[in-house]
Amino acid sequence: MTAVRERVVWRSLTEVPASWPGCVVTIGVFDGVHRGHAHLIATAREVAGDRPVVLVTFDPHPARVLGLPRDTSALSTVSRRAELGHLLGVEAVLVLPFTPALAAVTPASFVADVLVGALHAEAVVVGANFTFGHRGAGTVQTLRDLGLPAVGVELVHGCSSTRVHELVRSGDVRAAALLLGRPHRVEGVRATGVIAVPPGTALPPDGRYTGTVDGHAVQLVVAAGTVLATGPDGPAAVEFADRFTTA
Repeated sequence: MTAVRERVVWRSLTEVPASWPGCVVTIGVFDGVHRGHAHLIATAREVAGDRPVVLVTFDPHPARVLGLPRDTSALSTVSRRAELGHLLGVEAVLVLPFTPALAAVTPASFVADVLVGALHAEAVVVGANFTFGHRGAGTVQTLRDLGLPAVGVELVHGCSSTRVHELVRSGDVRAAALLLGRPHRVEGVRATGVIAVPPGTALPPDGRYTGTVDGHAVQLVVAAGTVLATGPDGPAAVEFADRFTTA
């Protein structure tokens, strides 16, 4: 295969080079890149051997575009998803803008145009309950029927983005960290001790927490959709360790 040395992020299909070699693709939202996602990526890495692995994700969250009744607040930014994917052994990340037009694409067209045509996929590794294409008509078996070797990976019991959302919403950031494999992290910009985060960020409820900002241990206060923490102005990465509880 052609050697792939740099870790890359593509924001559209047009950015994928025509010379990209045959690869193994894993597909999903990967919000939070939790332990279940890590298991999926590890399986893709094992299947790939010396071939590169491409992680395909979507932005915004498909459920938000489709109006589905679920929490779509972001457990991680797209850039953070890509960073974590690379740390887990992914060579390239393709961020597909999720639009009504993409939602209407048939499974056959998605395989032909995205997986085979653009990415030169030679195999696909996804969750066992994975669906894709218009109205979720495509499954793991559909991929096989369309000529792509596909592996459906069983989910890690109790580990899902939905469960992590529930824990963060309840303020149990310690339990959320066990599922994520690291503390829950949000990113924002600090000005005079107030860290403003982008709308739609998954923040725990108002209250006092222990944690870090840019690696420095601090006490955190979540209030009205912001995080209060002393420190210099500028970009800030906040990690939540635990919540203070009253006696």
